[in-house]
Amino acid sequence: MSQQKASLKKMIRLGGFIRNPVLVQVIGICPVAAAATSVLNALALSVVFSLSLILCEVFASLFLKKVPRWVRMGIYSVIGIIVVFPVMYVFEKYSFATFSSLGIYLPLMVMSSLNCVHCEKYAVKHSVKLSFFDAIASLLGYCSILLAVGLIREVLGSGKILGIDIPFIDGLSGLLMPFGGLFVIGILSAAHKAQIIKRQPSKLHEIESRFTLDESDDKEATLTYAIRNRFKKNS
Repeated sequence: MSQQKASLKKMIRLGGFIRNPVLVQVIGICPVAAAATSVLNALALSVVFSLSLILCEVFASLFLKKVPRWVRMGIYSVIGIIVVFPVMYVFEKYSFATFSSLGIYLPLMVMSSLNCVHCEKYAVKHSVKLSFFDAIASLLGYCSILLAVGLIREVLGSGKILGIDIPFIDGLSGLLMPFGGLFVIGILSAAHKAQIIKRQPSKLHEIESRFTLDESDDKEATLTYAIRNRFKKNS
């Protein structure tokens, strides 16, 4: 998509819906499958993810375009720490039950695969405005699936909604396990593809397009290459 023709609406439609990060790109799926067992958990992960992705993409577009990839990856981690640790402190102090239920998956958001992929494949190649639009589109697609999976698993898995018991619904505890999360994601993915086939068949090829990091096109992609190249220059 060219910078001239790009708009927030188009990017949300393409990046958030047609090429949904979870259902199509299969990026950042681990926290969704393992930790999105309730609406509150999904909201907590959504807040962390949203802040982290926006800050990473904007910062990458502003300052990291000429920085080697192996350095950029470390910077993304630092930004993630700045976002995640204060949120962890707040949840630990004021909502320990939510903090405990998120387990290791909240600190793992420090180095989100979705952050790295979008920063590397988009933010470092586009303007700040378009990078911000890309972050908004991606987080809407990602967070909508987080919330949908959290809601479905809380209602059907525990028979509750926001901690309140729902009459006549016996919880299917298996849905609260990681394989239950993958099952729900699979159902949503099938429904998503069916909608694309039915309503926008011309866009079906778009869901086959995935982000890949091809280091062969980046001469400074890795630390080992940078060190080896330095020795060659000094020899």
